[in-house]
Amino acid sequence: MDRPKILVVGSMNMDLVMYGMTDLPKWGTSAFCTEYQYAAGGKGLNQSLAVALQGADAFLAGRIGRDDNGKRLLEQAEKAGVRTDYVKRDENGLTGLSTMNMGEDGKYFSIYAPGANRKLEIADVENALAHQSFDMIAMQLEMPLEVVYHICELGRKRQIPIFLDAGPAMSIPLERLRGAFVISPNEAETEALTGIAPDTMEQIEAAAEKIYREAEPGYVLLKLGSRGAYLYSREHRDYIPGFRVKAIDTTAAGDTFGAAFCVQYCMGKCLEDSIRFAHAAAAVCVTRKGGQPSIPTKKEAEEFLSEHTP
Repeated sequence: MDRPKILVVGSMNMDLVMYGMTDLPKWGTSAFCTEYQYAAGGKGLNQSLAVALQGADAFLAGRIGRDDNGKRLLEQAEKAGVRTDYVKRDENGLTGLSTMNMGEDGKYFSIYAPGANRKLEIADVENALAHQSFDMIAMQLEMPLEVVYHICELGRKRQIPIFLDAGPAMSIPLERLRGAFVISPNEAETEALTGIAPDTMEQIEAAAEKIYREAEPGYVLLKLGSRGAYLYSREHRDYIPGFRVKAIDTTAAGDTFGAAFCVQYCMGKCLEDSIRFAHAAAAVCVTRKGGQPSIPTKKEAEEFLSEHTP
């Protein structure tokens, strides 16, 4: 398949990114950063842009407010080639806002105000499915959880593969995710979902097995940062190493990984090759500043993959 059609459902935020933080503030105190910038973001918007840059037809279902931030996000998505037919404006709400607080080592913490993202409804997704046929649906948890659960049910009923990037980190009933094709949390999200920190191979296997047993997806795909990824199912117990690069900013790396995996898999690549390509795309992403500005094209990921070995 040359250009798969992928529907991304999720959040649209304006990100305020602050760089160079050395300490976390305590209540009643201030912390300083070296510089800041505004950037279009939100896990849904990031993933849809990454899907488009990776060579698929990307459609986005989401919500924005009637404000300048919402207008800018819509323009950014459309400029990147994302179809925004299923993005709605909330007449009375503000567009989502996230502060991304970056440390000198490239790691970050964020503070998230969901705004109009809270108004996303399953009807928005059903409307998209009524007008288009999709090869896959990708989603995250930055939206009402009942919508997430319902999409899993829709995927099972309509036999559409559902890729769930299980972020941000939160504890949710895993059985409500039945119907997902791939559940893919990072390290913090894995611990939040299972209560198991994936620090050792034994813990990694135990966490993956718990998700697989309770949520019954096709596959569990744990993202382990610079250590790589772990793929788990009845037939698979595979550790796929990643690439070691100097990380500048890890914002959008997980979104890039998930998008690249989805596109490669929909193009007919095997699971392992799809994961390796996703590693390459994420590795390029973390060597650049910003969320969406750091997301690579398919060609850039291909070039990185041809020049590096895990």
